[in-house]
Amino acid sequence: MERHSHDYDLEAFELPKRTFQRKDSVKLKNEIEKIFVLGKRVERFFEFQISNSAKFEVLLSNIQIIEDKKTLGELDFILKEKNTNQHIHVELVYKFYVYDPSFKNELSRWIGPNRKDSLLEKIDKLKSKQLPLLYKKKTQDILSGKNIATKNIVQKVCYKASLFVPKKLLGSTFTKINNDCIKGYYITFNEFASNEYETNYFYSPQKQFWPVDPIKNETWFSYQEILSQIIKFIENKKAPLVWMKTNKGIEQFFVVWW
Repeated sequence: MERHSHDYDLEAFELPKRTFQRKDSVKLKNEIEKIFVLGKRVERFFEFQISNSAKFEVLLSNIQIIEDKKTLGELDFILKEKNTNQHIHVELVYKFYVYDPSFKNELSRWIGPNRKDSLLEKIDKLKSKQLPLLYKKKTQDILSGKNIATKNIVQKVCYKASLFVPKKLLGSTFTKINNDCIKGYYITFNEFASNEYETNYFYSPQKQFWPVDPIKNETWFSYQEILSQIIKFIENKKAPLVWMKTNKGIEQFFVVWW
């Protein structure tokens, strides 16, 4: 989504190209297996890629800002650009959104699959809370104690997202977002319960595995087997991500409860 960050008054941080060796990726894999929260996994991937780049250095990560025993917030990363010594505050975002055409405003249509968050809500939080946190006196005191001056620091956002649209809108072009982020579609439970999907094979990954390329998956369930799993999600008003293997390839979609 960073391609259109100017539409949100945010400056995009572009990840450097990968330069690490296979032995480094094996080490990362072993570390990631012990992390079960999606956000923390993404942070570790980001830090790993930065640490193995020729362009940037990680100075600080996950800096808790606490004043009078009250947590004001957290800064994701403070980086240094090696060639210029420029310090950069980066907020990292990784989200899954679905496109709900029922909203009038185009940007309002990108919401969480369980309708608990949205693109606009996250952007507002970044602009009103997360980025301004850098300039709180307590934050400046903490960073000054680590020899990092906030006066000339640059703020950027690394906003990554996987987007899912109604099945009938696959192939459409959407404004205000990077269309390369569209990874699949979503359907209602009633649509999934129809006989259209009975001959295929399925897997519903846990949330920490949502970003994984489904082509790497080796375990598959029949339609009847996955249906019982999905019913439990729907009963709890949770929208599961589903990978589906057909004779034409692999598709991924959310089954929504709403």
